[in-house]
Amino acid sequence: MANTQSQFVIERYDGFGGNFVDSQYLGAAYDSGKPHEFDGMLMKIYSSEDRFFTGKPMLGMTGAKSYGTKEIDTEVYRWYLQGAEEKSARVLENLETTTTPGFMNTKFRIKLDLDYYAAPDVLFGEDNDYPLRIVDGPIQDGSGYIYTVRLQGDDPTAFFPTNLLEPGQEFCKVWTSVASEGNQEFGTQQVPSSFKLESQVSAFAQKISVTDKAMRDQGRLGIKVGYTDYKTGKRKMIDQFLPMYESKMHEELYMSMEAQMIYGKKETTLTNPTKYWTKTGPGLREQLRDSWIEYYNGALTTNRIKDYLLNIFFARENEQDRRVVAMTGTLGSLMFHDMLAAEASSFLTVDSHYIGKVASPGETPHLAYGAQFTRYRGPEGIVVDLVKNPTYDSRKYCKRMHPLYPDKPIDSARMTFLDFGSSEGEGNISMLKVKDTYRYGYTVGTVGPMGPVQGGQVGALKAGYDMFTEGTAGLWIKDVSRCGELIFDYEY
Repeated sequence: MANTQSQFVIERYDGFGGNFVDSQYLGAAYDSGKPHEFDGMLMKIYSSEDRFFTGKPMLGMTGAKSYGTKEIDTEVYRWYLQGAEEKSARVLENLETTTTPGFMNTKFRIKLDLDYYAAPDVLFGEDNDYPLRIVDGPIQDGSGYIYTVRLQGDDPTAFFPTNLLEPGQEFCKVWTSVASEGNQEFGTQQVPSSFKLESQVSAFAQKISVTDKAMRDQGRLGIKVGYTDYKTGKRKMIDQFLPMYESKMHEELYMSMEAQMIYGKKETTLTNPTKYWTKTGPGLREQLRDSWIEYYNGALTTNRIKDYLLNIFFARENEQDRRVVAMTGTLGSLMFHDMLAAEASSFLTVDSHYIGKVASPGETPHLAYGAQFTRYRGPEGIVVDLVKNPTYDSRKYCKRMHPLYPDKPIDSARMTFLDFGSSEGEGNISMLKVKDTYRYGYTVGTVGPMGPVQGGQVGALKAGYDMFTEGTAGLWIKDVSRCGELIFDYEY
């Protein structure tokens, strides 16, 4: 008799039968429905330091080459980030009782949390005036590793500061010291950590239902209404209601996507009537919680912008890759202009670029003066381009008003810094959609969009019809440490 369970089976997938198939049946039987993985993509975290005096990172991003919207085959997706090229070790315990460790070229011990180093590596503590050459180790001791070291240098009276041996102090490798002839010792190196991240996109749907009498009466309005045609994007005037409302349905779908990709929160739930999973993706603000966030309640100054951006860029990117977009509302745009206008007032020359004639229908010419600053060029290669997002000015989405401008939402002064830059041709920010999920159409009853059904096929025995549109969308920020927000908050 054959065994019911082979010793070689490591995973079992149960089959199914019947006349109905959905993704959950396929997932149980064939392990389908796995998250989409952006294979071959390993992007260096922007906040991780590259080795000094070297060129571009050895490992960049590969994979999808196009910018803008990308198609994936399922709503959940994963990607990889590469961490810092080298990791510093931390002291776990001070093993020395003397107040002058290393005095007279004596050896002493340090206990670190990593076993990455060995002789002939030379380490720095948190004071780079005291290089330590490893003599022996690492020797495991509990959860840590003990190294025997001595101070480098010809001064026998030098000793290592004891405060640099306290728990929590950092050490890192800086170089190796080997014999100039017949050498038999070689230094160590490290491989950076990598992270697998997972997120998901959201699904959206809109519907309108029209009765037969509404279809007959919609052409008897007696007035013309304006609307934006969803197919062409052009403004039109029409004396019928339903074409306008159909365009409104499509417009609402995209407005829902836009709002969700800013304010949305990641959620996976089974609360909908069909008992299938509803997956909602994280919006811009939720993703940026792990980025560089700073609150302020005073004036916006170039010093604040400069210091904020230098915190992001310091020792991380060369000066050719320090361009970001500042997304804001009307108040933020005016604050940005006032900030640069105040700085420029001391040297700005008013000439024909700022004063010019304006065409007039009369005989008398008019003069125009002024310009608005929308770009800031800071030190160390920093460039900020300002763009306005009407959502930040919306009193619909933000009902908390600015204390000095009670007719404007406080979000109007919010500054969101986004790095759209690329690594090896792959943009940092993309919009995602699931393949074959954008659909629109109608279900005909005894009437349809073209009028009454005369001997044709119907989808339901009702005097009316339904129109629908649906799709998926999500915002994907590969590395949020390249982005951040300056948030105005008067309660901060």
